Amino acid sequence: MSVKRSKQILGLFSILIMLHHLGQKTSAFWVPDSVRQHGLEPFVPIGYLVVSFFFFCSGYGLIKSARSKEDYFEGFLVKRLNRILLVFVLTQIIWGAIRISKHVTALPLNPYSWFAYTIIILYFGFYFIYKKENRYSHILMTAWILLYSIICYVLVLGNWWFNASPVFLLGIIIADKEGKKTDEEADKELDKMPGIKSFIILGVLFIICFAVTELGDKIYHAIGMSSYSLYNLIKVLLQIIAASAFSMLIFYLAMKMGESKGGKIGKVFSIFGSFTLELYLIHGLFVQIFGHHFIDDTTRAVFYIKNVFVYVIVVFVLSTASAFALKKLTDFIISFHSSSKAFQKFTTDMARIAFILLIIAVAATVISTIYRASSSKKAFAEAEKYKDENIKMINVNGTDVAVYDAGEGEYTVVLLSSDVVPCPTVHAKPFAEEMAKDYRVVMFDYPGTGFSSECPDERTSDFYADLTRGVLDELGIKDNMILVPHLLSGVYAYRYLEKYPEGVAGLVGVDSVVPHIAPHFLDQTHGSEDEYRWYAKRYAWITKVKQTLMAKTGFEGFQLPMYEFIYGSKEMQELIPVMKEMYIKDFNRGAHLEENKNAYDNLLTVKGYKVPEDLPTAFLLTDYMKDTNAYGVNWQKAYNLMITNEAIQSVTVLNGDPYVIYYNPEIIKQKTDELTAAGKFD
Repeated sequence: MSVKRSKQILGLFSILIMLHHLGQKTSAFWVPDSVRQHGLEPFVPIGYLVVSFFFFCSGYGLIKSARSKEDYFEGFLVKRLNRILLVFVLTQIIWGAIRISKHVTALPLNPYSWFAYTIIILYFGFYFIYKKENRYSHILMTAWILLYSIICYVLVLGNWWFNASPVFLLGIIIADKEGKKTDEEADKELDKMPGIKSFIILGVLFIICFAVTELGDKIYHAIGMSSYSLYNLIKVLLQIIAASAFSMLIFYLAMKMGESKGGKIGKVFSIFGSFTLELYLIHGLFVQIFGHHFIDDTTRAVFYIKNVFVYVIVVFVLSTASAFALKKLTDFIISFHSSSKAFQKFTTDMARIAFILLIIAVAATVISTIYRASSSKKAFAEAEKYKDENIKMINVNGTDVAVYDAGEGEYTVVLLSSDVVPCPTVHAKPFAEEMAKDYRVVMFDYPGTGFSSECPDERTSDFYADLTRGVLDELGIKDNMILVPHLLSGVYAYRYLEKYPEGVAGLVGVDSVVPHIAPHFLDQTHGSEDEYRWYAKRYAWITKVKQTLMAKTGFEGFQLPMYEFIYGSKEMQELIPVMKEMYIKDFNRGAHLEENKNAYDNLLTVKGYKVPEDLPTAFLLTDYMKDTNAYGVNWQKAYNLMITNEAIQSVTVLNGDPYVIYYNPEIIKQKTDELTAAGKFD
């Protein structure tokens, strides 16, 4: 297969990849109904197939070059990785600048960059295995790809990280059979094969495997499989076969194509084929900038283009122009590097500097670990002091629960917190102090978080409702309760109201979740409920491992600036060390992860929930949640659907974001006062 042919095909496929990601953003079944647009559905499932041919061409081209060029492996990694790393770094800088400006920082900066990581790993494997080739090279390359796949699986990176990579080895094997033949000689030989029968076999194999994987979840339920791990393994194997058959079909079709065929369209595809890497790494930025949300469905859109056709055209034009500019910039830098001895020396020195920085990083990790152990002792002492001064411990069904109980009044405000708060009895102190001016206020740490002891019970909505009832019983609180759920704890409040409605005088929800967000959990990583539950269990485990490693090395400090942002008062600034200690102790650990793991099923338990007609209710919705349609939900509409009596139930939009309950508790008290003053709680 000639370079010209492969460039034309890869140019076409780079455009298909762009359409695939556009389809995922607009037309996939997991896109919320409120923003789903039709038209790109055919491109949604083709991603791994198209990428597999990129891997095929890479393996094919590498072994062909190794067979035909002397000293091919001399400086191989530098020659092969320079452009990839340069384009990768340049696009990462662009992605990083945009994400920082939009306050959406997370790794990886470019959510579409997995291809770059994978191809680099494959290049390393090829270099070390085929540099001194022997009869076991193909077996060793298989082991290399298998090891990479296992690591991706353990790290819960998603099947797309590895289900196309084995086709890289297929490209090597096909090219290896051609030996040192020229392209013309290979073309003549392949013109005789495969026949119609071979095409039919490959086509049928591809169609069957592709169809089975796309219908996999229906088949999974139809045959009554009990192990989703086994099912996923079978699914990945079938995807590998489908990708291999697809790549072989494209390869053989390309061999049949005449060199002169294609015309102007072929020339256009050739142009795109000359900057596929640049296009791949930059186009996703425009997919996100002009999409209904930026990066994920909890952030505001940048420039939302609702019309699918216009969306595609704008992304296509800007991506093409940007990719072309990146190619020119990369070419200039590489050319300058080749011609400038000073630049070569600088980059050589940079390699030394990079090694020195690595040593410094290792040393910094050791120092950070020692400092973490030292500072933790001091913070722990401050936490114990806070506990002695502010917290009472009560026993609920054999579990010691930490309770903050303050103030007096006719009504008792009961704050319910969620997974975003490692220690409510500390974090929500400003809220408690504000409410305690006119109410009795109670808030508590869930078992396994904050100052409360561990509890092995599964974190179901019933668990949280029963725990809340148990705490209130131990405190002797039977009536005149105002539930104030925040975010995910809305589920627990709704379940509590279903089980223990007696004595509840009112509900004040602060960005309290609505059952309508349940489908949010079935995003592009999860095609079904079974896959989500299987994924959630694995994700909880790896998250705990990562968070433990972050805490042990002291690097969890990078996760903590949020506290300085939320808390501005001098008193709360003094409590920040305690908050951080609780964060390090509990966040992304057992109880917190269990809560997240069960969030979807807990939402299902209150599906279709409506507030009792006689319950005074104030849903307080921050304009951030309203304007972003967070999780793909129209929150104001969803709240209105839950309301059953507009005379005593309402939705109020507040200025702020989901953290408003911590930095502006006065507004929460004001809205509660308005309801009590109006007599709605009578």
